[in-house]
Amino acid sequence: MVGLYFFVQTKLSETSKKTASFFKAVIILIYPLLLYNLFIDPILIVWGGKLYLLYFVVAILMTIAFPADYKNRFVFFSNLFAVLIVATVLTGIMQLNLSSTHWLNRSVGGDSLENFSAAGQLRISSTFSFTAQYSFFLVFAAAVFLAFFFINFKNQKSSVLFFLIQAGTLLMLMIGGFTTGGRSAVLGIVTIIVIGFVCIGLNNPFFALKKLIAPVLLFLFVFPVIKTWKPEYFAAYAERSSGNNNDAILDRILEPFVQLSSSSFLGHGMGVMTNGSDKISSYAASIRDSGFWTETDFSTIVWEGGLYLTVVWYGFRLFVIFTAFRILLSIKNKDFYSAGAFLFAYILVQGLIGTLTIQPPIAIYFWFCFGTLICIQKFDEYDSQLQC
Repeated sequence: MVGLYFFVQTKLSETSKKTASFFKAVIILIYPLLLYNLFIDPILIVWGGKLYLLYFVVAILMTIAFPADYKNRFVFFSNLFAVLIVATVLTGIMQLNLSSTHWLNRSVGGDSLENFSAAGQLRISSTFSFTAQYSFFLVFAAAVFLAFFFINFKNQKSSVLFFLIQAGTLLMLMIGGFTTGGRSAVLGIVTIIVIGFVCIGLNNPFFALKKLIAPVLLFLFVFPVIKTWKPEYFAAYAERSSGNNNDAILDRILEPFVQLSSSSFLGHGMGVMTNGSDKISSYAASIRDSGFWTETDFSTIVWEGGLYLTVVWYGFRLFVIFTAFRILLSIKNKDFYSAGAFLFAYILVQGLIGTLTIQPPIAIYFWFCFGTLICIQKFDEYDSQLQC
């Protein structure tokens, strides 16, 4: 409600206005689907509607929080974000060094995290309620942290000290990915880094190479030492990555298309596949109690909203990706462009395959990155005007 108040009261940038207008069109298009859900279970109108429509306001709030001339406030925010990364990774490392019966290694419900272990290796959740949430955060943190890493703030007292702190934080981020024991965190972080540097390289290859050499050399030197010194940090990931999982991966890829061929036009109820829906909706409870669940985002949209929602929602997501790419290309300053490249990488990956409709944190992270990309575009335009 606070976000909507500022949304109405604040003068938005042209990019924000265009995106907001398109989003309003999406709301209108989803409205018939909400009416259809009224006949399935009225509570799904609120519960399902918020999954698709609520979190967009985060992007607008980012542009309101950081106007074009508030770059110094953005510096403080970036330093705070680095602290959050260090705190979560250190908590995860602490979990690995404690017994499985310790209170820190128990879930919110009091169960031992051993229930989520992989081949006898504990999969930690750090400060989050379960392991997947921690993995989601680390992938998001990689995109945002690298964006902050490449912004050249002139008020840094010591560039060498600043680099060492940032490089150390990035190293902890990578270690945190392995300690989750999940491929989604490690592959997600690597994918963000690769796509980000590819975007930078297409625009300015020499600048990308200059920025890349020092972190890569540091990583190649320090990482093997840590892996030899603390093999328990990598044990769960090694166990889960061993063996042949090609058949399972292929099944997950083909499953949504099989469902698409047999789906209804308006689906079976928005928000049913989200955690907690069975607690407030008897209809959702009957579906979930039968053991049915859609693991991927695409299959969730197909099942919940049918062909209609699939076209509307993925159309909007593709529009956001296209808009983010246009914003990136409009940025003139090479440091700002480099920062935007990693935010675009996250938007691209999550916009295409992210579980935005199942996991609210990912939806929040997605819109956060989009709003931050708009902020960086405004910083670039503001600096360009000052130089004229």
